[in-house]
Amino acid sequence: MASHPLHPNVRRSPYFPRTEAAGATEYMAYNHMYMPMGYGRDPAEEYAALTERVTLWDVGAQRQCQLQGLDAARLTDLLASRDMSALAVGECRYGFICDQAGTVLCDPVMLRPFEDTFWLSHGNIDLLLWAKGVGVGAGMDAEVSEPDIPPLQVQGPKSGDVMAALTGGSTDRLGHFRCMPVTVAGVDSIVSRTGWSHELGYEIYPLGSGRALELWDAVVEAGRPYDMMITGPNIARAVESGITDTNLATGMKVNALEANPGLVDLDGADFIGRDALLAVREQGATRRQVGLLGPERRLPRLESEWALRQNGEQVGATRWVTFSPRLGRAIAIGLVRSDLAEPGVELLLDHPDGGDPVEVTELPFVARTAQGG
Repeated sequence: MASHPLHPNVRRSPYFPRTEAAGATEYMAYNHMYMPMGYGRDPAEEYAALTERVTLWDVGAQRQCQLQGLDAARLTDLLASRDMSALAVGECRYGFICDQAGTVLCDPVMLRPFEDTFWLSHGNIDLLLWAKGVGVGAGMDAEVSEPDIPPLQVQGPKSGDVMAALTGGSTDRLGHFRCMPVTVAGVDSIVSRTGWSHELGYEIYPLGSGRALELWDAVVEAGRPYDMMITGPNIARAVESGITDTNLATGMKVNALEANPGLVDLDGADFIGRDALLAVREQGATRRQVGLLGPERRLPRLESEWALRQNGEQVGATRWVTFSPRLGRAIAIGLVRSDLAEPGVELLLDHPDGGDPVEVTELPFVARTAQGG
């Protein structure tokens, strides 16, 4: 029996009994589901497991918005800020989905697992409703649905060894941002070389939840020789890598060019928000996403937006703050005024314990590993 006051109006992933048994103590409401984020350990333990060995995450709350039908490719292209017209079967692409003002709604990994199927593997947003509305409004022949596909992630330098044991070596040559159909411990799945860590990592998408617990148990067993640890997504490693998920983007109403112009194909086909972003490009973005180097200690737990100031004036804000074990200091990702977005600029970060000077730097803080996902 769960020891936490969780309510039945929020869904649970099919792996929930196993994460409870593993000692989950902290959950995030994510896509109307409970996602385990913490297991009561020292964060340094989980960081070491991720960067030195291998970890297993229940990301069943990472839903798939599935597009199928004659116009599935056209609808994917209309939704995405990157050109999706040439996405081949077995390829994945990361990008933004924006509203008509160019504001980022979410930043999914987009997969084409089959010829007639696209998955938008998205963060905490009601993307299904948006995609349905866009498809109906555009008169496209495409079915938009949320299939019963609960992913999990195997992340860390030993993840390739774990996957080899589970698939008989089928995934050994799977390239970065590629996916393939494969049987994982007897369960029909799609496996992708992607993940939320920038370490070597894989996401397993079983084609149905009926055998989810069987799959989980097989992954745990395959990970025993490598001292696998069951954890939640690792915020410290993500922020070191410049990964922000949707909270920064949607919580601060950032447009796609402010967030990352490299993920916007303005000179290609039309997409929702393109006209607004063309105007932003013409006028110049007023804010930019940057990294921030803080003090050599942990800052308070961040639970709301923290202001960034210069000479007493607010010039930006951040929603992502953590302690970097690699750098031995607090780091953050935020939005600042474009004229202050150059490396070396000093700002003051307000927080519940007072304030600390921070220095603007480029992202990522730590480069992707050679085999990273």
